[in-house]
Amino acid sequence: MRFATLLLLALLAAPASAQFGNPTTPCPTGTAEVRLPGVRVDAALFTNGNLFYGNETTSDDGYLTRFSGSADPTPLLFAANLWLGGTVQGDIRTAASRYDFFKFRPGLTGPDGVPPTPEECAAADRIWMVSRDDVASYLGGGIPTDDLLEWPVHLGAPVLDGDGIEGNYDLGAGDQPAIRGDVMAFWAMTDTAAERPDSEAPLGTDVTVEAFVLQNAQFMTETFYRLTITNRNDVPLTEAFSGVWVDPSSYKHYLASDTTDQALYYYGPDEDDETATRAYGFVVVEGPEDAPNSRDDDGDGTVDEADERLGLSASLNYYNGVGPTADPSTSLELYRALSGRWLDGTPIYEYGEGYGHPTRRITTVVYPGDPISSAFWSMPNTDGSGSTTPEGARRSSLGSGPFTLAPDASTTVTFAMVAATGPDRAAAIRPYLAKARGLRQLAADGLLEPSRVTSVSQPIPPALTVTRPAPNPFTGATALTFTGVEGARLTVAVYDALGREVRAPLAVETDGAVEVGDGLAPGVYLVRIAGLGFEEAFPIAKVH
Repeated sequence: MRFATLLLLALLAAPASAQFGNPTTPCPTGTAEVRLPGVRVDAALFTNGNLFYGNETTSDDGYLTRFSGSADPTPLLFAANLWLGGTVQGDIRTAASRYDFFKFRPGLTGPDGVPPTPEECAAADRIWMVSRDDVASYLGGGIPTDDLLEWPVHLGAPVLDGDGIEGNYDLGAGDQPAIRGDVMAFWAMTDTAAERPDSEAPLGTDVTVEAFVLQNAQFMTETFYRLTITNRNDVPLTEAFSGVWVDPSSYKHYLASDTTDQALYYYGPDEDDETATRAYGFVVVEGPEDAPNSRDDDGDGTVDEADERLGLSASLNYYNGVGPTADPSTSLELYRALSGRWLDGTPIYEYGEGYGHPTRRITTVVYPGDPISSAFWSMPNTDGSGSTTPEGARRSSLGSGPFTLAPDASTTVTFAMVAATGPDRAAAIRPYLAKARGLRQLAADGLLEPSRVTSVSQPIPPALTVTRPAPNPFTGATALTFTGVEGARLTVAVYDALGREVRAPLAVETDGAVEVGDGLAPGVYLVRIAGLGFEEAFPIAKVH
């Protein structure tokens, strides 16, 4: 009796970090696969944390974009993976992989903290996909699709309540899937059920994914990935990062980080006819929620505001071969990459490849310079004197963090894969970054939130276009012309060189021209157009 009591006390005193280890009966790798269909894009999705590559999709056709004016789809990404990392009672742990040995399995950890069984994983090895058109068809008397009828609320699939009963899903009683965008896929996965090397322990997280596309003329080449991350440990998950690892389809392009627009993206060199006309990559639309840290993480001028979200905090470019700049594989290496350090733990130093120059400034992102002007550190100007980076592998990763999750607490992160095209490098990069700003504005305005479907879906609206101010420079006033407004409310504001608003914002609700600058003193100003997923700024100059 005394021995049993001592044993019980010892078990109760055991560190909570030992809660998750190798499961007694690990789940096999999931096999579910669907393609998320957009108007000009489609992407292969899986249930193991991998994107665009897996199962039978291994031939550079997992992410296809149909640019305007092109008859054939363009492969942009070969493979990608959703990465998580953090510390549990000081132990570094990750749920991250690249082409195989995936750390996530379909399903969720039980409410008692027990990983799902192989049978439970098999039942969850499915990706449900619904559209607003599916709901509209059903409301119009059509037969519901299987995914609409069997929407997995038991796995955390979001629901818009229509029957007044929380936590259930009854399509016939008025409940609807909470669809983000116009077509949305949903699946659930956990890293507590996969077999691991004896030296590694699971991160202890459940993740549900809402992958969606918009039937919006301005964002028809974009896909979105909203993760809900839950800490299933019975101790806090600390110093955590969420991120994406990327292997693009072409090795001829350059790579850039933009910490203003929260983007890690690729673009073609001007001298390369095949890739110079496109820019593409991931944007942190909404990073994880942040604890107070005396920083302006969202760049809006306010420090530690309520509900402030993190953005792009780290990026790396991986080189072929071995050594500290090669692709990471161990949990420690993967975590260092997520936090913006090389595999051996050394920091990123500005210029060159970013490694091994301790006399230079430390950073956590690679190639943050302007690739259009080649100013500062960029692949067209690696040393500040115009030297370019030779061709080679351009695998990369981004991280957003750090953040903390209490036991059973959750946070959400939204990434978007964004693409743009133009006649040359600069003409592709500019609309890419404008889209990045626009998507972040969409999220800030709440326009990526789900809404009920009440009738037959509306046709795709025309693309919004805004002409540059003309004339510019000007003497009296200058004008911007809008098309495709379609009742959407935009605002036009004017700021002086110090960032002070000098004219109250004008509302734009119809197509046509809007004049600005009348009554201003001679000088240089900035005109900012924003609203409903669009944000752009133009410098203007008033002369005598």
